[in-house]
Amino acid sequence: MNTPPATSKGEQAKSQLIAAALAQFGEYGLHATTRDIAAQAGQNIAAITYYFGSKDDLYLACARWITEFIDVNFKPYAEAGQRLLDAPEPDRQAIRELLLSACRNLTLLLTQEETMNLSRFISREQLSPTPAYRLIHDRVIAPLHDQMTQLIAACTGRSPHDTETILHTHALLGEVLSFRIGRETILLRAGWTQFNEHNVEQICRVIACHLDLLLKGLTVGAES
Repeated sequence: MNTPPATSKGEQAKSQLIAAALAQFGEYGLHATTRDIAAQAGQNIAAITYYFGSKDDLYLACARWITEFIDVNFKPYAEAGQRLLDAPEPDRQAIRELLLSACRNLTLLLTQEETMNLSRFISREQLSPTPAYRLIHDRVIAPLHDQMTQLIAACTGRSPHDTETILHTHALLGEVLSFRIGRETILLRAGWTQFNEHNVEQICRVIACHLDLLLKGLTVGAES
């Protein structure tokens, strides 16, 4: 996971509490106890109050950590995407390659055990949103979702404001996310015991194929 290292004792303690909180909140939501979070982090329960305030404040701190994690991992794609969108004419091949690269990176992240607790936290927020979800959505998910929609629109000649274009973008993202949310199903169906380099490459090839089918099918004026 591409996150900056903690450099001081206090930062290390906060990092350990965030990691433990992500695990506990991901598993139990706001029913997780500060006692269990502190125990998993190897910290005194008073450290939560000292560094974060309350359990609700710690929950929001987890949400902010997630926004920073997503921003760090996808900022290069966002910057490259903006350069492509700012060009006088759409470079369809460059847009395709960027979309493929972004989907590949997302797939790699979502098939790592290290990101499981992050996924659980966000999944809970999707199903039962709290103010923490708006923070994650407004800061990183909405901007990235919007830019991906614009890139698909630029590549296909469609409007980025059209609801159908937004839905197609969401469906593509959902396909990648399904390998996390539907993890056990695909492991059992494919006869895999875990995600490894070989089967993750297979997944990436399938997603690349589906992206090409989507772009071809949506392109205005494309032959049937």
